Amino acid sequence: MIVLFSGESHSISSTQAESRITLASSLLLFVVLIGINLNFRKLKKKSLQDRYPVDEITGFMIRQDFVTVFEESMVDSNQSNEPLSLLMIDVDHFRRVNDKYGQQAGDETLTMLSKAIQSELRDSDITCRWAGDQFLVALKDCTIQGACRIAGNILDTVCRQQLVLETGTIRITTSIGVAQMVTNDSTRTLIARAETGLHSAVDNGRNTSAIGYDWILLEYYTKPIF
Repeated sequence: MIVLFSGESHSISSTQAESRITLASSLLLFVVLIGINLNFRKLKKKSLQDRYPVDEITGFMIRQDFVTVFEESMVDSNQSNEPLSLLMIDVDHFRRVNDKYGQQAGDETLTMLSKAIQSELRDSDITCRWAGDQFLVALKDCTIQGACRIAGNILDTVCRQQLVLETGTIRITTSIGVAQMVTNDSTRTLIARAETGLHSAVDNGRNTSAIGYDWILLEYYTKPIF
């Protein structure tokens, strides 16, 4: 009886040990895969930054290169059937900043703004200085609902920023147009729709965001977004 009991205990212990080893190996593999994925994402972002020059003031991509990358993102989105959204951001009354404080202060304000925008984005998002004080942000794998939430976060973060100068303190707000890619969209139509959203945000008093529409695409936006 003692021998049989001892053998059974040994058998159970061996099985438990094997199970623990298997579990530990699985956990180790999981951790390694996560690390590889994170490193790949960082490397992909770094290679994108190395591949294209960026605007010296904001650190964002310049207009011409962004169009190339954005077109590639639209193709990827169509192939993977993942949503792609776009933000068009404009600084409210930016000319007043330049007129009152000078161009150098204006550039410092844009640097402050770009850092505020970047703080609310993911590694996969692509930023562009589209015009003087106007920016585009491509949001990969992001629906219109998610894009509106990100836009709201950017609005709140920008409002909290301030640039302290000897001649005064600069505070700014932004207006944001939001659009999501739909079937048969081109770069031009998607950017144009985000721009209509920006115009709506400005018309609604600034320091807010609005979804860009056109009459052909109204059927795609019939559900509430919040």
